[in-house]
Amino acid sequence: MPTRIRPRAACAPADNLSNPIPEEFCDHLGFVLARARLELIRGLDAVVQPSGLQARHFALVRLLLQRPGLSQAQISALLGTDRTTTMKMAADLERRSLVSRKRSATDRRANTLSLTPQGERWIAQLQPALEDEEARFLEPLSQGERALLQELLVRLVQHATTPNNPNNQHE
Repeated sequence: MPTRIRPRAACAPADNLSNPIPEEFCDHLGFVLARARLELIRGLDAVVQPSGLQARHFALVRLLLQRPGLSQAQISALLGTDRTTTMKMAADLERRSLVSRKRSATDRRANTLSLTPQGERWIAQLQPALEDEEARFLEPLSQGERALLQELLVRLVQHATTPNNPNNQHE
């Protein structure tokens, strides 16, 4: 059984319902990570929401900014989303003229996605506000702690998604 690590910060006593991390889950990493992700995504979604989209749409557009012409399957793999979700996000973005889809020249069964000029303007408009929101979320951490958190999370994700990891359930 893994050793539970009690964080330095006090968690909410059982009778305090206003603290977002109940004492019962204070030492459960999965709960704390899920709650941190939820709070970050809520903030990021609030920034993107006026466009009728979500932060996950921004992630897809940002990926295409750096890697135009990816297939929907490649995007699914890189974002860690299932193909149906990626297809729906692509359709949402295409309806708003932020991306264009076309048949792959090398695989006629696959669609590739590229940003439109409108998509490039959309990402350029949102990027500063999203960076500000992320900085607000990370405000309690020093620059060194932020860098360490990023490094540790990247290592955990890389390990979890390594093909030879027996716990890896990803295809």
